[in-house]
Amino acid sequence: MKNMFLITILILLTNFVTFRVTVEKNLQLNRSQDEIIAEIQLVTNCELSHEAFVVVDLETKKNVGFNFSKAYLRTVEGNRLQIQVDPKFRSVTSDFESHLAQKKMTIEVDCNISDRLKNTFDSLRNTFKN
Repeated sequence: MKNMFLITILILLTNFVTFRVTVEKNLQLNRSQDEIIAEIQLVTNCELSHEAFVVVDLETKKNVGFNFSKAYLRTVEGNRLQIQVDPKFRSVTSDFESHLAQKKMTIEVDCNISDRLKNTFDSLRNTFKN
């Protein structure tokens, strides 16, 4: 009988410790998944206006456009964000590098250095000529 009592106490104690560790781990995971509203400043030397670009959260596929070179996107800190050409220009493709989401960030797009980017803007120009 005494052994049964000790085993029961040991099992209860083990369950309690396991529960506490699990709760603590979940709290840590939830803290790292905190939503933020990222303020993205777009700096570009491109011929296109800022309104021709959007910022896309690659994990959630949410996107928002730029207004006077700023965009605000509800996301999770650390999600990958990428500048893309606005989807309304369907015949244009772009492939800019991604950036990890932060509360306040600046993303630079240099149109003078990338052959891919040059092809993107040539495609845009051809779209508007038709």
